[in-house]
Amino acid sequence: MAQYLFPPAVPAALRVVGETALFPVRRVYCVGRNYRAHSREMIQRQAAQLDITDDKVGAPPFFFQKPAYGAVTDSRTVPYPPKTQRLEHELEMVVALGDGAAVFGCALGVDLTRRDLQDQAKAQRRPWDAAKAFDASAPCGALARGLPPKETRLELRVNGAVRQSCVLADMIYGVPEILDHLSREVELCPGDVIFTGTPSGVGPLAPGDAVACRAVDVDGGEALPACEFVVK
Repeated sequence: MAQYLFPPAVPAALRVVGETALFPVRRVYCVGRNYRAHSREMIQRQAAQLDITDDKVGAPPFFFQKPAYGAVTDSRTVPYPPKTQRLEHELEMVVALGDGAAVFGCALGVDLTRRDLQDQAKAQRRPWDAAKAFDASAPCGALARGLPPKETRLELRVNGAVRQSCVLADMIYGVPEILDHLSREVELCPGDVIFTGTPSGVGPLAPGDAVACRAVDVDGGEALPACEFVVK
């Protein structure tokens, strides 16, 4: 048995609905610009800086990573991160992979982003790591086994006001396509989770803001467990 110089970190884990065992998080991948409206809103925001005229909606999906320790579940509070004046929310469906890298289940998640740092990185043609990778940067609700229907509606509210809303069918690339493209770049393994992209309406968060994410089916029932937290 291997010996370590100090105790290894406790792995990040997500709760699973109706089960006592936790889902261990190995890696966190994110899909960039997988909703047309969000792709265009971000391009318009950066067009002057980057001299972009094409929204590139037809391009293959691209991926970036967040740290596994950023994935927190059932956290009532999320700390406002340092070195930013513009923390923004990005509502997403999160896909978790189990045995054989098959889909184990899904959850609601928020890709928290230090947008001012991301804008600076883009302008300087630098990586986004500082914008995306920080403590509690990927809060998630509990996992539910399987995939929800494409008609499922996702919604994010801040202090009771709707900020983001979409149906899963709005995604440019569905889950099978995302997994196909990502598996060409890396070996997908049990414990990997993928944030599948955010719709339009991303916006700022301030200390004290209450964030509530919901997923409802066509009959108005809960399709995925809620993800709720307060920014501190």
